[in-house]
Amino acid sequence: MAHLPERPLSRQGRRACILLLLATALLSACAGKPVKKEPPPDWQTKQAALAKINSWKMHARIGLRGTDRNGSASLIWLETPERRSLRLLSPLGGGLILLQQDATGASIQDSKGRVWHGQDAGELIYRVTGWQIPVSGLRWWLLGLTEPGSKAESTVDADHHLVRVRQTGWKVSLDKYTRFGAHELPTSIVFETVAARKDARYIRVKVIVKNWVID
Repeated sequence: MAHLPERPLSRQGRRACILLLLATALLSACAGKPVKKEPPPDWQTKQAALAKINSWKMHARIGLRGTDRNGSASLIWLETPERRSLRLLSPLGGGLILLQQDATGASIQDSKGRVWHGQDAGELIYRVTGWQIPVSGLRWWLLGLTEPGSKAESTVDADHHLVRVRQTGWKVSLDKYTRFGAHELPTSIVFETVAARKDARYIRVKVIVKNWVID
């Protein structure tokens, strides 16, 4: 049986073969190399970065539950190195409460213009409203950190997020994180007293953060 003579490839045919071989080699190389995912910063590095945040504006909604009453309020928290300002709107229908704190102490002013003074912001809120709010600890929990200088039992997840804390008589759960600018910050925080739920001192507070503005 006679064989037909092989015809040499045209210039276009040779170019097509070369391109096909290059594409095949490129696909093989990509398939052989798994895509590397950037690992999250370790816990110590993340702690150091978060601890530097000392000026912000935060909007949140809070819900409070005690042994014999419930309440809710809108919260605007302004923080600078010199001053702390918390605006609580409609806590238990009581209108606006403004808490101011600086190096000299704390003060609360209500919607009727009445003013109270004290050294500890948390104790002052309790005296005026009857609600326990651990302001000094919450300032750090909002950033996903434990409060410095206080013994804490804490749990960190695989992404180096603080998710559980037991500190200064409070149990804290940080259930959700959201990125705001360069930082991932908790947006769902629940803290409750270690006291049993039947105890008159028991309180459970849930904070849902709506927005962060970090200076």
